[in-house]
Parts: sequence; C-alpha cells; structure tokens
Amino acid sequence: MSQYPILYAGRRLQSGLLSSMLPTEAYKRSTLTRTATTTTADDPDLQFTLEANAIYFVEFFVHYQAPSAELIKTTWSVPSAAVGLRSAWGAASGVVSGDPSGDGRWGIHAFTTTCTYGTRSSASQTMLVETGQVETTTAGTVAFQWAQATSGLTGVQVCSGSYGRAKRLG
Repeated sequence: MSQYPILYAGRRLQSGLLSSMLPTEAYKRSTLTRTATTTTADDPDLQFTLEANAIYFVEFFVHYQAPSAELIKTTWSVPSAAVGLRSAWGAASGVVSGDPSGDGRWGIHAFTTTCTYGTRSSASQTMLVETGQVETTTAGTVAFQWAQATSGLTGVQVCSGSYGRAKRLG
C-alpha cells in the first residue's frame, strides 16, 4: 500500500509534515448556472493545485440540475504532461425527466474525454461521481470542467454542496 509521506523512526513530526498527510478538499458553497455554452470550463470551486512529480487520487462528488433538452457534460483539466485516467458514475445520457428506469453510465476515460450525464428532473438535483489517479511531472491545477451537452437558455447548474478531494499517494 502506498503511503505518503514515509515516516521514518526518529523523524521529527512538524506541522508541515503533518499537513502533507491530509487530503486537499474543495467545497462548492453556491450554485453556478451556465447557459448557451457547450464548451467545458473549469468550475471555479472544484479544483486543486498539485505538486510536480507526485501521484494523487482525485474525487469529485457533484450535485447538478440539468434540463432533459440540455444535459451536462464533463471533462478534467490537469497539469501539462500529467498521466492517468478518470472513472465516471452517474445517470446515463438517455435518462431524462420522468424516466423511472434509472439507467447508469460508468466507465474509465481519459481526462479530456467528454462524459455526458442524464437528469432525474429539470427541477430536481441528481449527482455524478468522477474519480481518478493523476500522476504529475510538472506542478499545476486539476479542475472539474463542465458545460451544457446541448446549448440552451434554461441552463445547467452545478449546485452548492458539491465536493472534491485530492489525496497525495506518492
């Protein structure tokens, strides 16, 4: 099992060392609406700064609302030359308002591969989860990116209560 940082016997425990053991967390306090755009962009709250030459496990738990005519699509922005994959869980893109089937979408994707999710109801929140391992060679930011799958004026929302976490593994 990977452990970061490595604690050797006799090593002084200082605040910087103890802080490096904690995951970095991000919390969305207010809902953000995007209308008339299908170009994914960084969420201003759901992002982290990663160190160079490191391995991280990153998780995003996202509450969203999306009209069935617009839906939501996601990608990740990662530091230059970072490698890894992300996994995606949520409502399948064919799930629309009033659809009782509850079909899901799941899979493993590249960071820039677009994942489109369905909706429970235009007026009700649903959720998606994306996780992944990011291995860096240069420092930079990992950010959850999103937009409407189909441009519309109602708008897609990433809601307050959405959360992200990055844990350094090595």
